Amino acid sequence: MDRQGGGARVATIAFDRALEVDAVLASTVAALRRKGFAVGGLMQHFGERLPGGKRSMWLEDIGSGERIRIDQPRGAGAISCTLDLDALARAACHLRDAIRSGADLLVVNRFGISEAEGGGMRAEIAEALCSGMPLLIAVRMDLLPAWGEFLGGTPWCLPAQSHAACAWALEAIEAATAVAI
Repeated sequence: MDRQGGGARVATIAFDRALEVDAVLASTVAALRRKGFAVGGLMQHFGERLPGGKRSMWLEDIGSGERIRIDQPRGAGAISCTLDLDALARAACHLRDAIRSGADLLVVNRFGISEAEGGGMRAEIAEALCSGMPLLIAVRMDLLPAWGEFLGGTPWCLPAQSHAACAWALEAIEAATAVAI
């Protein structure tokens, strides 16, 4: 099962803007929960459309259901990044708590531009990888090279389908449980 080397159990859902990757992650989490597995981590949701066409962005703590708004409304003329770094830091605390929770699977909404540039939740993602907990993460296609560099190898990419993610997760959870025994 160790497809990443070094004991990490991580699968990547690579996506482009045309794919609703958040729906794939949500469906995967729901299916695994129905089977009785504990899933922790963060999922992204988009909210109302804002002036200028962008949508509000929220991160949901999968364990508690708490949502944190991670964008800063900057008005219709804003063209720069609207990511709220304080909100991202608060969400990172939720991710650290999920890593320590002992969940069967950890889901991370994104390895995004902030992480590729050395910030964002990069430290928490590294902690998740080192924990040995199976990790499912979404990565935009254009950021796959940075993700591979972060991993130290070629990412294991799944088809962007809930059934593929569930099948991988069940195998990863089983392998992690066997190692723990």
